[in-house]
This record gives sequence, structure tokens and C-alpha cells, in this order.
Amino acid sequence: MHSIVIKFFFFFFFSYNLFAASGEADKYEVTMKKVELCTSSSCSSPTVVATGSQSVNVASLSAGAEAAAFGSTSGLPIGTSFTHLRVTLNRSFTIEGEVNVSGDNWCSTDSSAAGTATALHRGTLKTDNSPTDGTDQTLYLADAATNYGDGNDITISYASPSSAVSITIGSPSSSEVQLIYKLTSTYIAGPIAPKIKVSFDTSTALGAGISDSKCEMWPQEPIVTISLTE
Repeated sequence: MHSIVIKFFFFFFFSYNLFAASGEADKYEVTMKKVELCTSSSCSSPTVVATGSQSVNVASLSAGAEAAAFGSTSGLPIGTSFTHLRVTLNRSFTIEGEVNVSGDNWCSTDSSAAGTATALHRGTLKTDNSPTDGTDQTLYLADAATNYGDGNDITISYASPSSAVSITIGSPSSSEVQLIYKLTSTYIAGPIAPKIKVSFDTSTALGAGISDSKCEMWPQEPIVTISLTE
């Protein structure tokens, strides 16, 4: 039996005409809703591995164990060849951190208005190279094809994911997002349930841009590595 090693980037792709950068998220909490293994890229007949609601701070040392404990790989149909994985997440994230956008300009998450489907979070701007410590805030996976910021110069697009085969915003419900990833190798299920190992990298997981002298902030792409081994 082969082992699965899945490496994927979360799915936030932004184009903009302004100073923008990414930085480390000191807290990055996601809510996992469902994980499924699939036998094709269409994922038309998935095998459910986990379902429910599990919040995981992927920036914490215990994140891998918490994510791995979300579901169980026991009972996979023996002999089935799995080629893809589908994950459903809530579009709302709890993030805390600071981003050096350019030079002495820093943006920090704060307690002002949370992000929504139609608005980015407006953080605190400091221009003297002394960033304010970020606070926990809700950043949302905003709608695509909409310009954001007072300068109307931040455009969000999800058309070209770097590693997902597909991404569907607002599915299966309007508050969720669903992604399908190709496994690095086909996994053929046997009698022994594989073990799950998960690791996260949030060093570039918080995005920020300065639009009309104001900070706009959004979720960026933490790197996630998942392996299934016997």
C-alpha cells in the first residue's frame, strides 16, 4: 500500500495596484467542517473521513494533532484507489498578527470592524516602524470580482489556485468554501487504517495592503502538509 503525502496552499489569491505584502499570522484559526477522500477530480462519490465543526489554530504547536484528531480513516473501502481530497471550511477565520507592508509602514489586526463577504478587515496603520501588536479579529474569505479599499484598488480572484484542482466559494453553503486537491500519489486502501500527520506554516499567512492611506487586511496562504502512513 502506498502512503499519501498531501501538500497544499490555502487558496487566497489577490491582485492589487498598491503597496501590499504578506506576514506571519501569530494566530490563524480555521473551522473545518468536512474532509473527504475522492477517486477522481470531480469527487462525485466521496468517502467521508470527518464531518462536524472543528476549530484549529494552525499557528499553534498543537495544531497538527488537533487537525488529525478531527476524523478517522478507519473503514476505508479496501481496494479503493483514492486520488484526491476535498475539504470544506468555514469562510470566517480568526487571525492575529502584523505585516510590514513597505519601509516603515506596518499594518496590524485590531478590534475594529471584522471582515465580511463584501469587506476586508481594516487594521491599524503605523508609519514609524513601530507596529501595534495585533489583536484577534475575524477575517473573511471575501467575494471575488469585487474591488476593495477606499482607493478601490484591491481586486480578489480565485481563478488560478496554486495547488488546488478546484475551489468553490459559497459551497455547500454561502458561509463555506470547498476545495479539491490532487494527492501526490494514489492511495490504495487496505485493511490497516492509515495514520494522519499534519503540519502548518503560517509565516506568510496574513496579507495587508495600504489603500488610500488605510490598512486593508485579509487571510493569506498558510502552507499545509498532510501525510497518511501505516
